[in-house]
Amino acid sequence: MAELKLSAACWCFNSEGTDPAELFGGLAEAGYTAAEMVGEDNYDTARAAGLELLNECAPGMGEGLNFLENHDELIPQIRETIRLAGENGVAQVIVFSGAKKGLDDETGIANCVAGLEKLIPDVEASNIVLTLEMLCIANHGDYHATASAFGYEVVRRVGSPHVKALYDIYHQARTGEDLMATLVPNLDLVAHLHVAGSPQRDFPGPDQEIDYRPLVQAVQAAGYDGYWGMEFMPHETPLQQAIDAAELFRSYAAAPA
Repeated sequence: MAELKLSAACWCFNSEGTDPAELFGGLAEAGYTAAEMVGEDNYDTARAAGLELLNECAPGMGEGLNFLENHDELIPQIRETIRLAGENGVAQVIVFSGAKKGLDDETGIANCVAGLEKLIPDVEASNIVLTLEMLCIANHGDYHATASAFGYEVVRRVGSPHVKALYDIYHQARTGEDLMATLVPNLDLVAHLHVAGSPQRDFPGPDQEIDYRPLVQAVQAAGYDGYWGMEFMPHETPLQQAIDAAELFRSYAAAPA
């Protein structure tokens, strides 16, 4: 079984008044080896704690790659995010389909592919992986790439190791997908996972709807070598909940199948 790797999305745990050095140090002590969406102001602090800078978000969640008319403005903005990521050792840039606005899936997929293909020289030069994230409409209204099939098809058509899917387990659960069936057979298309409890997007423990234990075991047994990114909304004591989540997921990975 592959080693379990843990990352934490900073926007969830960096609440007002939190000392970044204390947060990053606590995450590292708990066994996290990467931080997500850190922001330039905290890059040095995260690195000093021994954390990899895993990803940053590009624009395009609303006006996205799924419409060709957005490309002239959006592609240069994503290029700038790629440039900054490359210069700072950030491994991945998250990209988005954008809002659906009645567009059919085939056209949206084709337009996303066309946009991402324009970015291949940039990500190859910077050694960056673009990760297309699927999101649920419960949190993101009219977002187009809600189904994993949308993201997977984009990745297949682009056909580059620098373009993969970001499979957010919470979002796909809220979308109604069979998590085991849609994730495990398609791990070659996935660069990163996001984790939260459902339906409240809270602590991913045993008292919510997603049974993470068999999922962790199946994904790790299949050879997944990416990160499990904790991206949930802690009710209290954010750092402690991140620590508790790390302990829980390590116990899942270590338990007999």
